Amino acid sequence: MATVTIGGRSYEVEVRGETVVVDGHEYPISVKQDGGTTTVNAGGVPYRVQLPAAGERSSGMAVQVDYRPFTFEYEGRLGGGPAPRERKVSEASGGGGSAALVKGGVAAQIAGRILSIKVKVGDTVAKGDVLLLLEAMKMENEIKSPTDGIVKDIPVKEGDRVSEGQVLAVVEID
Repeated sequence: MATVTIGGRSYEVEVRGETVVVDGHEYPISVKQDGGTTTVNAGGVPYRVQLPAAGERSSGMAVQVDYRPFTFEYEGRLGGGPAPRERKVSEASGGGGSAALVKGGVAAQIAGRILSIKVKVGDTVAKGDVLLLLEAMKMENEIKSPTDGIVKDIPVKEGDRVSEGQVLAVVEID
C-alpha cells in the first residue's frame, strides 16, 4: 500500500495485478502502449498518461494526465505482494541486486517475465535504446536505456521472472 499525492490530494493506493485499489475502492485497469502514448483505462474511463522514462521514475516526478501536468509523489509500495527480493548480480555490475545499489542499474518498474534481450554486454547504447522486453500484466514493456553508455552487465536471461526493482541491465556512461 502506498500514499500517493497528485494534484495536491492524497490517496491510499495499491496495484493488484489488473486491479487498482484507491481509498478502499477497487477499479479494473488496463494499459495500452501505442508508440509514445500510454492509455490507462481505470474503471471504464480512459486516461492519456505521459511518464518519464522507466529509469527516471521516482517520487516527485512530473507526469501528464490528459495533457494536464501534475507532480506525482508517493510513499510506500504501489504493487501488492511481497517486497522485491534482492538478486545477486555478476561482479561486473558491483554485486548488488537493487538498482539503487548498482551504479548504472536499470530496474524493472513492475514484476514480470523477460521476453527478449535486445543487447549484449559490451554494446554501446544511446539514451532511449531498447535494452529488453518485459511482459507484465499481458503487456509488452520496452525497457530502455536511461543514458548513453556501454552495457556492462545483463544479470537476467530470456524467460526469467523478475521482481519490481530488480536490476535487469547495467549501463555505464562511457
